[in-house]
Amino acid sequence: MYNLNWQARNWVPFQYELRQFPAIDTSELSQSVQRAQYLLQQSQILLTQLGRNTFAYQLMDAAQKSNKALVQRLINSIPGLTVVADIQYSPTGIVFLLQSPGISGAADCCSLSIVLKWG
Repeated sequence: MYNLNWQARNWVPFQYELRQFPAIDTSELSQSVQRAQYLLQQSQILLTQLGRNTFAYQLMDAAQKSNKALVQRLINSIPGLTVVADIQYSPTGIVFLLQSPGISGAADCCSLSIVLKWG
């Protein structure tokens, strides 16, 4: 049997080297949050349009026929929607990738995937 009390009394914590961390600057995170909120607004525009039966029928019909150009044209026709970067679909569903423009000339900061089942 082990003597747990003896082990606890003689336990010495591992000492980590003290590292210097840069000063915390939340400005880029704040910008990313604003961009993400914009993506959420854009997703609402997309979902509202997809909720319209006529539009949903046209989109599903074009996707079922593998008419990628028409699928893209339908999505591009949604008023106010500007951030759809990619669309993938299969017989069982569709995936939209919404991506924000870069911050201050940097790479894209944020993306939002919407995965919807339709079959």
